[in-house]
Amino acid sequence: MSETKKIARTRAQESTNAIEKLYISMRHLFSRGFYKPMGISGETLRKSLLSLRPEIYGSIAEQRIELSGLTYVIERLPEGIEECQFINLTADEGYKNSHFKSIIPPKRRRNCYRIDKDQMNIEITRGRSEIYDILTHLTFLFIESHKIQERVTLNDGEDFTREWKHLEGIVLFQKKITDKEREVTIAHLGNILGRTFDEVLEVFNAFSSEENPDRFFQLIYWLGKLAINEVLENKKRTVTFSSVLIEEIGHHIYGEIWANNIKKVLDQNQLLERPIHIISANMHSVLNSMYAKAALPKEDTGLKGFEIYQLLSNSDSKPLQKKVKDFASVNGLVYIKDTSGTNINVQIIDTAKINFEISALPKKQKLKDNPVLIVMDYAFGEQAYETMDELLKPYICKKKHKNTFRREIRFNNGESRNFRGR
Repeated sequence: MSETKKIARTRAQESTNAIEKLYISMRHLFSRGFYKPMGISGETLRKSLLSLRPEIYGSIAEQRIELSGLTYVIERLPEGIEECQFINLTADEGYKNSHFKSIIPPKRRRNCYRIDKDQMNIEITRGRSEIYDILTHLTFLFIESHKIQERVTLNDGEDFTREWKHLEGIVLFQKKITDKEREVTIAHLGNILGRTFDEVLEVFNAFSSEENPDRFFQLIYWLGKLAINEVLENKKRTVTFSSVLIEEIGHHIYGEIWANNIKKVLDQNQLLERPIHIISANMHSVLNSMYAKAALPKEDTGLKGFEIYQLLSNSDSKPLQKKVKDFASVNGLVYIKDTSGTNINVQIIDTAKINFEISALPKKQKLKDNPVLIVMDYAFGEQAYETMDELLKPYICKKKHKNTFRREIRFNNGESRNFRGR
């Protein structure tokens, strides 16, 4: 009899299976209300992430510490989260009205609150996708922290490496160190992290600031310290989901408020009867494309192609950026800063007020009925569906007449959709 040949699974099949397990596991943990990421309840999540090996997490499956992935994740989580044993995911439950200071990560607009030295609360207003995003980041962070623990622990926790003791002395006693002492510590960190001096120095500089030049030292120490506490003292880090969050998730609470605010502004500016185009993009990109050349005629002189936009993107071009915004605000642009909790700001642009003769986007053909542009900041996953679903719902105006109007919404992928409203 001929033997049946076993067909090995492809990388794509393994990834698909890992994604399914991640999704099912996270939904189960959310319904449960809490879990311990490095305990048995978080095991499926860890194994799936290690199997999937997302590109943003780099060398997560290797023994050395992944520095690029660490930078990516820390920029999207609240400062100080590495020190917290307890992480609570909540809905908007009124912490903004308390004495707790809001902590907003540099690369992700979400409100976070340090309750005490051991607890961090993170507000969830973007739906389940935001929860999954945070849980995968936390899983990566804790996996990396246990790599540090394994590299610095000696004799089953009875002792620690010389490099770790040196780092602990600097962080715990908040020593002010010289540049030479700082380089010595970076060299020790290279041994702890399994990275070269240059690699560690580059990441150290990325985390350094005037207020806290040695933040990277603190980050690595507390990641390793809490992992040591988990292994040696069984003080497991715990992620909890508030009961209000579990009840509210999926009910479009924030998306409905967000969409009604936009429709109200459209109504106030008598733009509801006009064709509407929806663009999801970085708002400064659309703003500069429509208005930069007209707002900065002197600066644009002699510049070619994208050079005017490169000029505006420089960190020292704040005055020029303000000049463009001020020009746009009197030439058809209305800015709606989000107050709903979705953290999606919006620009409404009335093309009837734009002089296309001096715009970077020439009016090559007549724009029928002078369409209105709704430029919304990026929405991902479930939040994208929620916001679009609510935005496309008919709007009940406060006018007394009962005539319905037919609307056509056109998206930046070319698709159009009609709906009726009052």
